[in-house]
Amino acid sequence: MMSSMIQHMALRTAFSFLLLLGIAAPAHAQSGDTAIIDRKDIPPAVTAQVTCGTEPESITRRPFAGGFVFAWVCPGNNANYIQALVFARNESGEGATLLRFPQPPRKGEAAEELSNIRWDAKARIVSQLFVDPESRICRSEARWHLNGTPPNPSLMYWRETRDCAGKGGWKVLVNNGGR
Repeated sequence: MMSSMIQHMALRTAFSFLLLLGIAAPAHAQSGDTAIIDRKDIPPAVTAQVTCGTEPESITRRPFAGGFVFAWVCPGNNANYIQALVFARNESGEGATLLRFPQPPRKGEAAEELSNIRWDAKARIVSQLFVDPESRICRSEARWHLNGTPPNPSLMYWRETRDCAGKGGWKVLVNNGGR
């Protein structure tokens, strides 16, 4: 009786593991060609472009817009995962350039970091969601198209709200066909 109970538990554990593996495998496959680069292997040309004041243990690199984009983790908070994006012609960082993302005129200069980034490599679009519960405008969403090689980000869409949950009150500041 005890051995059949142990066998049942072992089979159940094995089944759970295989089920979990089956769920995790597609998620891993969706990462595409994104590579994790350890600190010691980060190209110096990429490091020289970043100004956010961090030295992460690793960064990511992905093919994008006819070259490679290196995503460098910058200081953030529990609502925002902030990264600086550096474009280079090849994996070794040749021609590294920090990407600067234009904002609506009243927001000021172009941003050197984005938060909670989403990628659409096929359409050459980068999006962000930014949340700041301590600010009057506490939530914004934006989308940029990366034109050319090296890419020059152009602002397609920007909306913001005072509703931190993002359920309503949105005001669109820029809509250049990017919704």
